[in-house]
Amino acid sequence: MKILKIAFQNINSLRGEHSIDFTKAPFLQNSLFAITGPTGSGKTTILDVISLALFNQVPRLGKMSTGEILKKGALLTRNQTEAYARITYCCKEGIFTSTWSISTNRNGKLRDYHMEITDAQSESIIDLKKSDVPGKNEELIGLNYDQFIKSVVLAQGEFAKFLQVPKKERGALLEKITGTEIYRRIGTEVYLKHKERAKELDLKRAKIETYKEQLLDESEFINKQQEAEKIASERTKLKKEFDALSNEIKLKTELEKQENEHFKTQKQLREAEEKHQKFEEEKGGKLRRNQELQLFTEELNRWLTLREKAAEKNKEITAATKAIQHATTQRETLKQEIATSFRLDVSPANFAQKLENYKREVRQLIAERSTIGATYTNSAKHIDSVAVPLNFTAKASTTEAFQSELNEKQALKNTHYKNIAEQFDFRKHSIEILQTATQEQLRQLRLAEKANIQLSNLKTERTKKTAELETITGQQKGLPETIEKITQQLELKEAQLVAKQKTLEVENLQKQLDDYRNELKPDVPCPLCGSLEHPFATHIPEQENGLKSAVEQLEQELKNLQKELIEKQAELKQFTQQTSVLNRQIEELKTQLETAQREFDARFKGMYDVVENYSFSAQETRLEKQADDLALAKKLQDELTLLQALKEQIETLNTLIDQGKKNTAAIQQLYSGEIPNFESQISTTETTWNRNEQNISQQQQLLKIAQQTSAEITERLKTLTTSLLGNLQEKGYTTIEKALEQRLNASVAQSWTQEYQKLETELIRLKTLSAKLIEEIKILQQTAGSKPLNELLEEQLTQKENLDSLETAAASLSRLILNQEQYLGWISDLKIQIETELKDAEHWHILNDLIGDATGNKFNDFAQDLTLAQLLQLANKRLLQLTDRYRIDQPGDEEDDSLVAIDDHMGGQRRSIKTLSGGETFILSLALALALSDLASRNIEINSLFIDEGFGTLDPETLDQTLDTLEVLQAESSKMIGVISHVDSLKERIATQIQLTQNGQGYSTLRVI
Repeated sequence: MKILKIAFQNINSLRGEHSIDFTKAPFLQNSLFAITGPTGSGKTTILDVISLALFNQVPRLGKMSTGEILKKGALLTRNQTEAYARITYCCKEGIFTSTWSISTNRNGKLRDYHMEITDAQSESIIDLKKSDVPGKNEELIGLNYDQFIKSVVLAQGEFAKFLQVPKKERGALLEKITGTEIYRRIGTEVYLKHKERAKELDLKRAKIETYKEQLLDESEFINKQQEAEKIASERTKLKKEFDALSNEIKLKTELEKQENEHFKTQKQLREAEEKHQKFEEEKGGKLRRNQELQLFTEELNRWLTLREKAAEKNKEITAATKAIQHATTQRETLKQEIATSFRLDVSPANFAQKLENYKREVRQLIAERSTIGATYTNSAKHIDSVAVPLNFTAKASTTEAFQSELNEKQALKNTHYKNIAEQFDFRKHSIEILQTATQEQLRQLRLAEKANIQLSNLKTERTKKTAELETITGQQKGLPETIEKITQQLELKEAQLVAKQKTLEVENLQKQLDDYRNELKPDVPCPLCGSLEHPFATHIPEQENGLKSAVEQLEQELKNLQKELIEKQAELKQFTQQTSVLNRQIEELKTQLETAQREFDARFKGMYDVVENYSFSAQETRLEKQADDLALAKKLQDELTLLQALKEQIETLNTLIDQGKKNTAAIQQLYSGEIPNFESQISTTETTWNRNEQNISQQQQLLKIAQQTSAEITERLKTLTTSLLGNLQEKGYTTIEKALEQRLNASVAQSWTQEYQKLETELIRLKTLSAKLIEEIKILQQTAGSKPLNELLEEQLTQKENLDSLETAAASLSRLILNQEQYLGWISDLKIQIETELKDAEHWHILNDLIGDATGNKFNDFAQDLTLAQLLQLANKRLLQLTDRYRIDQPGDEEDDSLVAIDDHMGGQRRSIKTLSGGETFILSLALALALSDLASRNIEINSLFIDEGFGTLDPETLDQTLDTLEVLQAESSKMIGVISHVDSLKERIATQIQLTQNGQGYSTLRVI
C-alpha cells in the first residue's frame, strides 16, 4: 500500500483547500521528507487527514460523528461551513480514492458526515453505504485501523513508555501496540468453554442423583412386579366373563330392537296401501288417458305450433303495414326540414348526390373561415406578446383602441428620444459604441477608487500600529526598574529567612530534651535514667517566642515576591515580543504603502481632472448619468422600432377581419343555422334520412315475406287438421280441442307418474322388509338365553365395577414399574453421555490446564513473550542500522522488570533502559517502532511511513546517524518516509519539506518545498 495524494479542506487550523501530491516533484526525487512547523501549526493534522479519509477515525479522538465533532470542537475549522479529507492510494487491487466530507445546512447546523470510495482508473464510485467504506478500505489495503496507525504512523511516546514499564504493564502495552488481544480472548474462551462443559456435566450428575432418589428398593420392586402379575391374571379371567355377558346383552338388545322395527314396518305398510288406493281414485284414470294420448303427441304439438305461427304472421303483417305508413310520413317531414335548414329540395332518388355537393361547398367555406380565424387569433396573440414590454392597456383584438394607443405611444417616445439625442451625436457614433466607452471609463475610475481606498487602509493600519507601539512602549518603560526592585527585595528576604532558620534550628536542638520528657508514659522506663516514675513529665510550661511564625511569614513573603517577579518578567517578555512584532509589522506596512503609492501614481494619477485629492464621486456620478441616458436612448430606439412593426401588424389584422366577414355572409346564404353546429346538424339529418329510407325498405321486405309464409302455414294447418281429427275420432274424441283438454301438463304428468312409481316402490320395500324382520326375529329367539335383559344389565354393572377396580390397581402398578424402568434407562443414558463428553472434552481440559483462566492472562503472557522475542529480534536488526553500541533484551530473573540494553561498547554490559539518556531512549524506541511496522506489514507491502516527533532529544551526531539510517531504509525498501519535527538541523538535512506556518488568527497554511 502506498499513499499517492492527500487533499483536504478546512481541517483543524488548516483553513481552505490544500493538497500534497507524492507522485510529483519534489517527492519523485527524494521520498524522504520532513513535515515541519511550530507547535500547533497542524503537523499532526496531516496524519489525521489520512486516517479520517480511510477509517473515519482520528488517533487522538477516536471514531468521528456529528455529535463528537460538536462535543469536542474538532476537525471543522472555526467559522467554516464545510470540510473534506481525501486520500488516493495504490494497492494490489488498483488505485482508489477515499473521501470523507461534512457540511452545514442553511441554519448553520452540521449535517451528517459522508464517505465514498472511487476507483481512480474507471473514475466510478463504488456503490457502498458510508458505514461500509472503512471496511472496504480495510479489505483493499489489507490492514485494519489499529494495524494501519501502528505500521504507517509511528508515535514515539508509546514505545518509550514500553521500554521502561514493569513486565506486567509491558504485556498489556505490547498487547495494545501489536493488536494481539486475540491471545487473551482465546485463553478466556478456553476457560469459559471448559467451565461450560464442566457445568453441563455437573448438571447431568445432579440429574442422576435426582433419578436415583425416585427409585424403589429392589425387594419392593420385585413385590410390585408379582402383585402386578396376579392382578393381570384376575383381570383376564374377569374380562372373559364380562365379554360373554356383554355378548348376551347385545343379543337380547338386538332382538328387542328387531321386534320394535317389525311393528313399525307393519304400520308403515298399512299406511302405504291406503295412499296407493287414494291415488287410484283421484289421479289414476286421468294419468292413463294422458298416456293414451301420448300416441298423438307429435301431431297435436305440430297442430298447436302451426296455429300459433299463423297467428304470429298475421300480427307481423299488421305491424309492417303500420311501420311503412309511419316511415312515409317521416320522409315528408324530413324533406320539409332539409328545405328550411339547408335550402335543398330532395327526393329518395337524388338525396345522396345533392347532399354530397352541398356539404363539399359549405365545408370549403367553413374551412376558409377557420383558417382566417386561426390566422387572426395567432396574429392578435403575437401582437399582444410583442407589446408586453410597452405596457399596452388595450388588446390587439380591439383593433381601433389598440391602434389609437399605439399612435399615442409612438408620438410620446419620438419626442423623448429626440430630447436625449440632442446631448449626443448619434450620427458619428452609435449608441452601442458610446455605451462601451462610458462603461470602460467607469471601470477605470472604480479601479482607481479601490486602489485609493487600499492606500487609505494601509495608512490607517500604519497609524494604528504606531499608536499601539507607543502604548506598549509606555507600559514597558517602568518594568525593568520594577523587576530590579523586586529582585533586591527577594535577596533581602532570602538573607533574613536563612538567619531565622538557623536560629530556629538551634532552638529546636535545645528543646529536644523537653520533647523527650513530653513523650514519657507512666510505668514505662525513661530512655535516659530508666526510672518508672516521671514526676516532672507533666505541667511543663510552654514557651513561645514567635520565631517559627516569623519563618513561615518570611517564606510566604518570598513566595509572593517570586510570583510577582515571574509575572513581571513574563509581562516584560510579552511586551518585548509585541514590540518586536509591531516594529516588523510597521516596517512591512511602510514598504507596502510605498509600493502601493507608486503603483497608484503610475497607473491613475492625471487620468481624470476630478481625481485631484482623490475625489471620485462627481466624475462617477456624471459617467453613471451618461450611461443611464445612453441606456434609455437605446431602450427608446428599440421600442420605436417595435411600435413601427406593431403598426404594420395591426393593419394586417384589419385585413383578416374584412375577409372573415365576407366568408360568413357566403356561408349564411347556404346554411341558416349556427356555423359551429353545421357538421352535427347535417350529420344528424343525413343519418335520420338514411335510417328512415332503410326502415321503409326493410318493412316492405318483411311484409312480403310474412304474407308468403302465412299462406304456406294456413295450407299445412288445413291438411294436418283433416288427418289428426280422423285418428282422434277412433278413440272417442269428437274434436281436436276435446282431446287437448284431456292432456295433462308435461310437468304434472311427470309428477303424477313419479308419485305412482314411488308408491309402488314403497309397497314392495315394506313387504320385503317385513318378511326379512320376521326371519331375523326367529333366529335371535333361538340364539338368545332365557334370562331377562334387566337382570343381565345388573350383573354386567357389578362385573364392570370389579373390572374397573382391577384396571386402576394394574395401572398404578404399571406406572410404578414403568417409572422404575424409565429412571434406570435415563441414569444409564446419562452415565454414557458423561463418559462420552468427558472423553470428547479431554482436549478442553488439557487446554484449560495449559492456557485457560478467567482473565486470559495465562495464554496472553505466554503469547506476548513470544511476540516480544520476535519484536526484539526485528528491533535489534533495525537498531544495528542506527547504532552498533546497543542491543535490546528481555530482563533476567534477578534484573529490573524493565527491558535491558546490552552495551557492546562496555563489553556487553547489561543496563536497565531507565539508565539511558533521552537520546538513547529515542534511538531504541525508534528501532522498536520500525520493528513493529515490519511485524505488522509482513504480509502486506507498505510503502508509506510517517514518524511523529522525538528527534529533539538526539545530539547532532546521533541525529545524523538516525537520518542516515532512515535514508538507507528508504533506499532499500523504496518506502516514502515522512518525518514530523521542528528540529532546525533536521530541517537543514532533509531538503524536501512540507512546511506549515501560522498567522495571528490561529489559521495555518501549507507549502511544499
